[in-house]
Formats: sequence, structure tokens, C-alpha cells
Amino acid sequence: MRRLLVALLALIVMPRRGEPMQIDTDRATLDVEDGALSSSEAERFARLLDQGIADVESYLGPAAPAGLREGRIVYRVANDLPFSMTRGRTVSLLAERVRTDSAPYLHETVHVLLPAPNHSLWLSEGFASFVESHVSETFGGYDAHVFSRTGNRGVDGEAARWLSGDRGRDVLPYVGVPGEPPEMESERRRVAAPFYVLSQSFAKFLVERLGLAQMVALVSSRDPVGELARASGRPVEAWKAEWLTAIGASTGVSVGGR
Repeated sequence: MRRLLVALLALIVMPRRGEPMQIDTDRATLDVEDGALSSSEAERFARLLDQGIADVESYLGPAAPAGLREGRIVYRVANDLPFSMTRGRTVSLLAERVRTDSAPYLHETVHVLLPAPNHSLWLSEGFASFVESHVSETFGGYDAHVFSRTGNRGVDGEAARWLSGDRGRDVLPYVGVPGEPPEMESERRRVAAPFYVLSQSFAKFLVERLGLAQMVALVSSRDPVGELARASGRPVEAWKAEWLTAIGASTGVSVGGR
């Protein structure tokens, strides 16, 4: 009889696939819609989220004198999203990517903790991709590899390969300046992929030359182009030209903006 009662109780309190569930950790709330994950998958991911937040805070916190955004982060997992996204303190992730350990949870966590009050998409996305790769390579967790396949260790080579073709050269004018390439959302492989890889490579280059604290300041600035020139004494075009030379992609590649 006792075994029967325990089994019945488990059926009542343990969500099955096909039912929504919510898990709270110290730093995060995981909302799983429509049974997108099993209980074990959700519990494992909730632990990963909590540790990921701690790791990103540990890396960026010392470089952010004004502090990182505080408060609980909500991660929503669903089956019917066009792609992963962040709105305020809510991160939405595709269930299939969570199940296959390819959800950009670290990337999106950076967006929550370090908001970018500017329109320089290359900077916010490139820096978030850089931090995602650095944290996974140094602290733990995983890199989603949504666009870059080799993380920070190989992103420069990937950028150079993109720039050897039209797709990379087409989006290059949007790296280093405000705005974004046309069809970013509708053409993920043709437009977003090279743009994200080039942006991550350039962000990595600037972190290595200027330091993490200066990059955090740039991401947090309303005028990152002006802030970069004031802080370094060099315009973004000069930094961009040096980056292209450093990754071996300067020949025949235009540095200028749109």
C-alpha cells in the first residue's frame, strides 16, 4: 500500500512531458511551456542556468564598476520560437536547442546582465558571443555554436574565411558602426551567420587590445563609436583596419562604413 501511495503522489507532483513546469533556483526561474522538456531535462538545464549566471557575473563583474543588472532572470523554453531572444529580464530559448545542448543561454544571459543602450548591433552581439565562448572555454557550461563553430579559439579563421566570399564582404560595412544588415532575421545563414562571426572576431580583437573593462564600458555606452575614439585616441576605422590585418583578411577588403 505504501508503494502505491508513493507512486500516486509522484504522478501528482511530477510534471510529465506534455505539461508546463516551473523551476526556481537561486538566480533563475525556468518556465517550460507545453511539456517542451522532460522533468529530468528541465532540472538539469535549471542547474546549468544558475551556474551560467554565476560564471558570467564572475567574469564581467570586476570589469563593470557601475555593476551588472541585478535580479532574477526568467528563461522561457518553448517549441514554437523563430529563434532565441531576450526581452528585458526574460530569455526565450528553443526547446530543441536545450535538448541538444545548443541553446545560447550564456549569450542571452550577457544581454540581460549588461544591457546595451545603443544601436550598434555588432558590438552587443559580438561581445555577447565572445563572452559566451570565453565562459564556456574557461569556466564551464557549453557554447551554443549558433554561428561560430570554433568559439574564440578559431573565430578569427572563420571570419577570414567569410571575408573571402561575397557574404562576408557584404556584411562587413555594418561591423563597427550603428545599425544592422538588411534581412538579418529572415536570412539567418546568408546574413546573420557572417555578421555574428565577424562581430565576435572584432569584439575579441578589441578585448585583447583594450581590455575587458573598456569593452564593458563601450557596450554600456550610448555612443560606443565616440567612446572608443575618446578612450583610445583612434577612430573605429583604424581599429577595424588593424583587426582585418591581424586576421589576414585585409587584402581587397574595404574598411569603410556604409
